[in-house]
Amino acid sequence: MTSVGFVGDRSFHDGFPGNDEEQLRAMIAAEPSIAERFASAEFMFPPRILESWSATTDRFYGNGFVLTGNVTEFLDPVFSSGVTLAAVSSQLAAGLVIRNLRGEEVDWDKEYMAVMMRGVDTFRTYVNAWYDGTLDTIFFADDQMPEFKRKICSVLAGYVWDEKNDFVREHHTSVNKLARIITLRDQISYQS
Repeated sequence: MTSVGFVGDRSFHDGFPGNDEEQLRAMIAAEPSIAERFASAEFMFPPRILESWSATTDRFYGNGFVLTGNVTEFLDPVFSSGVTLAAVSSQLAAGLVIRNLRGEEVDWDKEYMAVMMRGVDTFRTYVNAWYDGTLDTIFFADDQMPEFKRKICSVLAGYVWDEKNDFVREHHTSVNKLARIITLRDQISYQS
């Protein structure tokens, strides 16, 4: 058994006529690689549409509560970011709650939100780079650069707060720069 589904705006789903099962079967049929495996699949339960899910919230904490894990920021089910964010946010929040219960002043914006968003933003850079093909360019380059590969693998393993790693510290630009260098290098090699 396996799970299959489609994520998108309501307008995407509205482009397929019929009830939920007819829509899902039409979506499967429209994607050749998925249709190859699932066109004749038997559904274990009736397909359903889940709507109005949010990928983030604007408030991670408030009077008497703090949110942790994927409830604060959902990135992507392919990456293990959810496990890392859940573990780190829970540990960080617990320490801050203990301090708060002891009567200490806690700056939730600085000590929680800012810290968590640094990790989330780093993960988001790599998730986006996966889907736009930037990481493919790096991972499948002919001449691998071991130091860069080690740093990127460290990020993907969850070390998204390691500011000593320039692929964390400068995540917004480092991945794209490396992919451009590889692409230019390959073009020059091809022309030679």
